[in-house]
Amino acid sequence: MTHILKTIPFVFLFGSALAACETIQPEIPVVVTPPPMVETCVRMNTLRKVEIPAVTKSGFSIVSIETEDELYFDPETKKWVTIEIPPIERKEPWTKIIKPAQTIFVDGNNREVIDICELNAANTTTGSSLR
Repeated sequence: MTHILKTIPFVFLFGSALAACETIQPEIPVVVTPPPMVETCVRMNTLRKVEIPAVTKSGFSIVSIETEDELYFDPETKKWVTIEIPPIERKEPWTKIIKPAQTIFVDGNNREVIDICELNAANTTTGSSLR
């Protein structure tokens, strides 16, 4: 009977180790095919370049330069006389840019096109490939 008690733990140990081994089927790989690439941008050779001039505002400013009064000695009255000299003024033209000039591209229907293929390609290139 002691012999049977000694083999029971061995059977439990060995049996549980065999029960832990299980064959697992490998997963079937999922094949993903990307959709075909569709170009959404517009080729530059189909577009027309339009220059929009800058919007400016012009006017005139009055520039005034203050002058100092001059003292003059009058020999007849033997007194100092102050001569007031008016300020020097001049008219200066000025121009202020309200909206800068810009270049746009339009299609055959005169609608502005923003998504241009050649411009997008220039933005995605790296500096190391440009020489």
